[in-house]
Amino acid sequence: MPFFKIKNENKLVITNFKVMFSSFKKTSHFTKIKRYHAYFNIKCANPSVYLVVRDPYQKAASFYRDKFQLIPQRADLSNPFKWEKPQRVFFPALGLSVKNSTDEEIKQTLINTSFERFIELLADCYHLDEHIQPQHWVLNHPKYWHLANLNINAESLKIFKMDEAQGIQQFSNETGFDYGQRANSTKAIGKIQPMNKNMLSILNQIYQQDFEKYNYPMQ
Repeated sequence: MPFFKIKNENKLVITNFKVMFSSFKKTSHFTKIKRYHAYFNIKCANPSVYLVVRDPYQKAASFYRDKFQLIPQRADLSNPFKWEKPQRVFFPALGLSVKNSTDEEIKQTLINTSFERFIELLADCYHLDEHIQPQHWVLNHPKYWHLANLNINAESLKIFKMDEAQGIQQFSNETGFDYGQRANSTKAIGKIQPMNKNMLSILNQIYQQDFEKYNYPMQ
């Protein structure tokens, strides 16, 4: 889960997958905790809460580079290989099955899925995995029966954008996070297909509230 307690301080860090989660996980004084731990900590201790967000367009592109390109390209199929849930939720729409498809078929299908096709599939799959759900859901999740709303006091919540240098520097100052430490980078994939009107329209519809709540401009 994308929740972290800062050791020896009454502070929590909340993020989403593909929003610096891997870097936070490798930060020694950030302790990863469950959602219910975060909920009761917020309820009982009223900590300072830091939410880190990312431009929805860039977040979608990073997911595609990672799950549809980087991981399949690097997959060692000479040994038993387990495909991740963020990949498996797309399998039915891609005509794939863990039971009936070979790992090589899965690998090649993921790699050969265009960025535009991925976004078209996202319209029907985004609610199935936390990696691709709207970022604001982490605070008040419409799909959860229990502990859906973390009930964070607005005065205790600070929001930082990972793609704004000044803001993330302030976040680093207040939490001790080393911004120079980067993990799970997808830069090795390089450029992917530019977004056309169809792709932008789909992402704008799925992540509309993220754009609005976190002041990211829609294209």
